[in-house]
Amino acid sequence: MKCLNKILFLIVILISNYSFGQVSEKLNINKKNILKVFKSTIDQDKRNRISITSNPWSTEKEKYEISDTIRFINPSNRTDYNYCNVINWTFYRKNKFVRSYGEYCDEPAVEKVTNEDDFFDLKITEVYGKIYLELFNKQKLIEKFLIISLEKTQSLSYKNLIEYTLTLKREK
Repeated sequence: MKCLNKILFLIVILISNYSFGQVSEKLNINKKNILKVFKSTIDQDKRNRISITSNPWSTEKEKYEISDTIRFINPSNRTDYNYCNVINWTFYRKNKFVRSYGEYCDEPAVEKVTNEDDFFDLKITEVYGKIYLELFNKQKLIEKFLIISLEKTQSLSYKNLIEYTLTLKREK
């Protein structure tokens, strides 16, 4: 009887790990895949209005400002990241986004008002087999990043729950 209980216990553990686990895959880094992922994360209504809090890619503000390597997460609504001060990139076209700043740890949460300096065009380039993101504002290059990785994580229990992680290295 004890042996049967142990077997049943192991079966339950295996089933729960499978049904509640996650599957991760590194996506090929190329212009087509990256634009496809950005486009898939656009969550704007069809009116001529951009909602900056609608499914943004987020990173910690402090790391963005001081680190060469930056990790953006989409969707950014997971509580285990626990970012207080964030920089969001909210795509409204596959190659255009609005940058916003948020402070979420204190109540009420605060979003900085965006202005024309927060609207970016994104250009993806390849140089010697490496893929770069170039950010332009008013047709002027503002920042350039090497794309290190793009990862897709999908929940096995919630098929529609997909998270992307984009790791970038700032180019000087």
